[in-house]
Amino acid sequence: MTPVWHDAPLDRLDWNGASPMVWRTEDPGRGRRAPLAEALVARLAGGPVRLARRAMGAPQVASPPGWYLGIAGRGGACLIAAARHPIAVDRETIDDAPPLWDMLTPAEARDVRAATDPSRAWLRRWTIKEAHAKLIGDPRRIAAETIETRLIDGQEATARRGNERASHCWTRDAGGAIETVALWL
Repeated sequence: MTPVWHDAPLDRLDWNGASPMVWRTEDPGRGRRAPLAEALVARLAGGPVRLARRAMGAPQVASPPGWYLGIAGRGGACLIAAARHPIAVDRETIDDAPPLWDMLTPAEARDVRAATDPSRAWLRRWTIKEAHAKLIGDPRRIAAETIETRLIDGQEATARRGNERASHCWTRDAGGAIETVALWL
């Protein structure tokens, strides 16, 4: 199920009632994103929301049951995702830093080297890996090079670590940033 990207104020949200939702908004800063997440889930679920924290500190929906949440922020904007399936997001700003080749599998490194814009190609792979790692658990404890990404087209991809379950991912180039959402479907 393809996610819906929403880049306007929440009161202008037009949702079909089923698709995963990814809302990009101004980043109020780490530790102050929870009210925005509550507002998004309340809008989608049609009622009050209570958030809790996972053991590693990430917010999760405590009620109503059956809702999942993903949050990421960088470069003055944040992504808040909500769905009826586990969901995670990542957002990285585009800069002139060279690709970190040791974070890629050999096949990914070949693809990135062959790309017309290796920096953007690397950043797309990185955000896919990061969003997938967030689905698995604590991304700081998962080696990026153990996650293999497979690009389907300019937006869709999959990610998998070893024989574990694959996630389905969608990326977009938001001008100054690459944004990715990953889902277990």
